[in-house]
Amino acid sequence: MDLLATITNWIVIGGSAILIAVIVVSWLVSIRTLKVTTSDSSLWFDLPGWAQIGLGIGVIVLFISSGVLLWIHPPLKLSPTLSAILNITGLAVFLTGLSLALWARWALGAMYGVSTSSSAPLQKKHRLVQRGPYVFIRHPMYLGYWLVLLGVLLTYRTWTPLALLAMTVPSFYRRAQREEVSLDETFGTEWQTYVASVPMFLPRLKTKTKENQ
Repeated sequence: MDLLATITNWIVIGGSAILIAVIVVSWLVSIRTLKVTTSDSSLWFDLPGWAQIGLGIGVIVLFISSGVLLWIHPPLKLSPTLSAILNITGLAVFLTGLSLALWARWALGAMYGVSTSSSAPLQKKHRLVQRGPYVFIRHPMYLGYWLVLLGVLLTYRTWTPLALLAMTVPSFYRRAQREEVSLDETFGTEWQTYVASVPMFLPRLKTKTKENQ
């Protein structure tokens, strides 16, 4: 069990570091990219780049500090077998979420951008991404983040991932809705056709039906 715990810790720490680095670098690059705000404006995007970077780093530090303080195990008494099952399941969920988030970032390429719940600016020559995980769901990156946090929660069972899930689920859902408004305004019929065939977060299971003969 000690070896399993050590391996799990290295995978989670390494995977989390990679994901955070990708997010931060992508965010910094997106600040320098020319954008077009669709219908609603946001105070965040009205700020100069240096202010966005300063506030963004401050928020990151605040979240990390809060996460350290909340890294407390609730008084749960689990059997060694159940604990091992949760650890393995959590690691599998974590890796699934990590792979999905990184896959989605790769698929977005230069179309990646930061949004808020009130504004989702697009690139001047934005195109609708329909490759990679975007073939199956419309917001795979957000789903990947949630799975990463769920995996950490199942593995370590502390308050930190639970608190982050409680904050990011409604926040990212509102962002996803605002992004869809921007995409609808920009792509119109193409976007509506995409929405009709691709679900928002959960992949649609396709079943084949046979006609009675």
